[in-house]
Order: sequence, then C-alpha cells, then structure tokens
Amino acid sequence: MALVNKAWREGTFVPPGDEPGLVKGREFEENTQRLAVAEIARLRFALPDRMHPDLKTHTNQPEHTVGVRVGSDLLFPDIVVLNSSTTEVEMLAEVETARSLRTPDVAEKWRAFTTAGPLYLFVPLSEIDRARSLLRAAGVKLTGLRAYKMNMGQRRVEVIDVPA
Repeated sequence: MALVNKAWREGTFVPPGDEPGLVKGREFEENTQRLAVAEIARLRFALPDRMHPDLKTHTNQPEHTVGVRVGSDLLFPDIVVLNSSTTEVEMLAEVETARSLRTPDVAEKWRAFTTAGPLYLFVPLSEIDRARSLLRAAGVKLTGLRAYKMNMGQRRVEVIDVPA
C-alpha cells in the first residue's frame, strides 16, 4: 500500500493545495499539536533524570531534530527518547490531534513507528474511541495509549492513562 501523506517521513512533501504561495500556514491548528508535544514531553518524558542519566528526550516539533532509521526510511515521531551512551531508541511517542487522526494513512504511520521502538500514542480525550477503532482495524500493537486534555487558555495539558 502506498502512503498518501509522507509528511512524517524523510524528504520534502507538499500536499496538493499546499503549494508555496497559496497558503501562509495553519498556525492555529499546528499550534495545538506543538503545545501538546512540548507539554507531554515535559510531563511524561522529563529525561535525563536521577534514575536515568543516560536517557535523553528529543522532540520533533516544530522542527525535526532526531530521526529514527528503519531500513531505508528515516522516521520522525513527535517524541524520541534515546540512550545517549548507546544511541539506541528507548521509547517513541506520537501526539495526534482530532485533525491528524483523520488522515488516511495514520494507522500506517503508527505501524512504521512500532518497528522503530516501543510506541506510546497520545490522542485527545474526545477522540479516544476513534483511535481505538483505528488501532483495532489496522492491527497495530502499541506499548501504551494515552489521552490528553488541553486547556489552551492556560496553555496546560493533562494526560490521562487509558486502557488500550
């Protein structure tokens, strides 16, 4: 199956209708995901710490900072936790929004990320049922599924552990 949206992969991909000069960006929609990624990384992946001095958390929002190579593909999950002494992937996390859950190849993206390392998926609390059904239909096995609630006025994110 060919991937429709290659924005989460290496290379430059310009979706139809998003050619330079036609739009100036979707700051409001993109800001939600950027804030969620930054807050979830701060809350749940605050590494290195005293217990794990070799682990380091990297985020790929708004710019790609650390890619994970799987075969010939270079993937950019939203959050990557690496062991700095061995450069091995310890954990990955992908933060979805209501909009990104509706892209046609989102489950294919998750499947690719699970081949790179243990994947935690964070989805909006209102979209948890949709995410579960997508995971079941695609047969994707995650390490963990989490929901988050966002208060944009206070720029805070609350993460909720939910059973897969």
